[in-house]
Amino acid sequence: MNRTDEPIGGAGTMPASSSSTPAERQEFWVNTCQEVSQMHVCSQHVLELYQKHGCRFTVPSRQQVQDVLNALDAAMPHWEKEHPELFYQTLELNFPELIRRP
Repeated sequence: MNRTDEPIGGAGTMPASSSSTPAERQEFWVNTCQEVSQMHVCSQHVLELYQKHGCRFTVPSRQQVQDVLNALDAAMPHWEKEHPELFYQTLELNFPELIRRP
């Protein structure tokens, strides 16, 4: 996939769990933990999440992302829109090896 500054298929905008595929949701959250030059879709929202939270992590696997999504979806249905920071907190608690070390 090529990096672009325009969202393709909604991948650069916050996914609504009910209106996006599991692969689209995984791609969105993986993107927020990647260096800007490695992002497949670069939107303002993805950049903001990366700068605020995702830059602290190495890139998680799709399975790790899905594990976090499953846990958060079960606990709080609208977490993506109301508390996106919960993704990174849950990622850190469950996968501390993903935290970037200086």
